[in-house]
Amino acid sequence: FPFTTRMLVCRVPCIALAILGVVLATAVTADSVLEMHHLGSRDCRDVFLAGDQFEGYYAVYNKSEVDLVYCGLSDGMLPRNSSLPRSNPTNCQDLKDGGMGESGINIIYPWTEHPETPVIAYCEQGVMGGGWTVFQRRDDYPTQLDFYRTFDEYSLGFGSPGAEFWLGNDILHELTKTSVSELYVELTSFAGVTKYAMYNSFYVGPRGNTKNYVRPYQLSVSHFSGNAGDSLTLHNGMGFTTFDSDHDLSPGNCAVYERGAWWYNKCYYSNLNGFYYDSAIVNTTSANWGSFSDSYESLQTITMMTRPLEQCRNQE
Repeated sequence: FPFTTRMLVCRVPCIALAILGVVLATAVTADSVLEMHHLGSRDCRDVFLAGDQFEGYYAVYNKSEVDLVYCGLSDGMLPRNSSLPRSNPTNCQDLKDGGMGESGINIIYPWTEHPETPVIAYCEQGVMGGGWTVFQRRDDYPTQLDFYRTFDEYSLGFGSPGAEFWLGNDILHELTKTSVSELYVELTSFAGVTKYAMYNSFYVGPRGNTKNYVRPYQLSVSHFSGNAGDSLTLHNGMGFTTFDSDHDLSPGNCAVYERGAWWYNKCYYSNLNGFYYDSAIVNTTSANWGSFSDSYESLQTITMMTRPLEQCRNQE
């Protein structure tokens, strides 16, 4: 076989199976793809020049690989490229790569062992290039969601992705275990000042103990940047503590002391799941980020989100 044909035999059946259930304008199968006369096409323009002037999915040869792309016709009969979204996006970056560029509630499939199980998530596509899966939000809503919850509730998640919520530690582990991930924390004070903290390495371990992670949902975080100050590195290596499951280094239970749930050390420099005050209150039980104002001043809005690290995505 010529090289392009060998690539098609190896890759196209897998691609076709990955998009099972998607309506294709041009049916592509392992057999029929070998009969396509545009095997040398590099993009939609080549497909167009080869004589195919209909919208649909085509196999194109690009960077030593064969991919399926959706070719559409724009004004003036000029072809445009559009990537094929993954049938089961594992995170919001997959959705962004598939052309969904607006922020909002979407369905993702983060479970490695149960890939067909959907999760309702909020995708943030307007911050720092987009692709963020939001896993926590606090805000000044008329009715406040109680974040003083049990260990199991934090494992499963609670609240609504369209309002205040915690996505769930089990999901957070799934989102960060398959690729090096980064964390973005956006914070706004009651005075209207917005700051951010970003970590280019972020991982949440499994619930159960393993050889490398002896604490439940053990936090691994590093490589800070941002103008909010670093209030999370102190918590690196800590397990997740709630009032009914103590895994911090304090003689007592930090979650009880600080009325929250967090990767407490003994006790904290950040407490973003702490009690929500409806004004700027300086109190250790508040939802705060210590370095934001060098105090325990409560914050008005908090958003935490994660995505695969860009350098790793570029190597995939």
